[in-house]
Amino acid sequence: MFKKPVCPHCGAIYDHKEISKQKNNSTQTCHNCKKCFIVRKTGGKLLLYFLTMVTAVALNIFLLTVIRVKTVIPMFILTAVIIFAAQFLQPFFVRYVKENITERR
Repeated sequence: MFKKPVCPHCGAIYDHKEISKQKNNSTQTCHNCKKCFIVRKTGGKLLLYFLTMVTAVALNIFLLTVIRVKTVIPMFILTAVIIFAAQFLQPFFVRYVKENITERR
C-alpha cells in the first residue's frame, strides 16, 4: 500500500499540510534530525495521474457495458469523484531522497 514520505535519515513522518507546502526538487531540513533531503514530486504525480486516468476509463467502460447507462451524466459524476479522490492521494506519491553533497574542485 502507498505510504506518506518519511525523512530518509531518521524516518520522521510528515503530515499532509507540510507535504503540500513543499516544492518539487527543493531541499528541506528535517524537523527531527535537522539533516537535509530533496523532495521529489514529479514522478509520483505522473504515476498518480496515469492511475487516475486508467481507473476513470475502466469504470466508465463498466458503466457503459454492464450497467448500460443512457446518458453521460453518471460517467461525468464518476469521473469527477475519481479526480477529487486523487487529490487526497497526492501526499502518498511524494518521495524524499538523501541529499548528496559532493565537493567541486
